[in-house]
Amino acid sequence: MRGAGIVHLAPLRTIFYVTSVLERPRDHITTEELLAVTRSTRDTLYAWVAQKLLPRPWLTAGTDDRRLVAAWAPETLERVRFIVAQQRKGLMVDEIAARVEERWPRRRPV
Repeated sequence: MRGAGIVHLAPLRTIFYVTSVLERPRDHITTEELLAVTRSTRDTLYAWVAQKLLPRPWLTAGTDDRRLVAAWAPETLERVRFIVAQQRKGLMVDEIAARVEERWPRRRPV
C-alpha cells in the first residue's frame, strides 16, 4: 500500500532539447523543463512552492508573445533534481524541506 503524500518517481534520464540554442544565456527555466525532470505534474511543482521547497516563478511572455508563461529561476532545476533525489532516498517532505533550507537558505529580514 502506498503511503499518503509519497510521490513515486521514474528513474532520472537525460533531457534532450529539440529547440535551438539561444544566442544569449537564458534567465529562466520553463515549467515544461522542470516537468521533464520530475516526470510529475504542475500540481506537484506548485505544491513544492507552497511547501517552500521551490521559489515562486514569475510570469513572462511566451514564445508567441501572446500569452504569459511561468518562468523559474535557473537554480530551480538544481533544486528539483535535489528534491527528487531526496524522495528516492525515502525522505519525507519535512526532512526534505530542512535539507533544502540548509542548502538554499532563505533570506531573512534584518
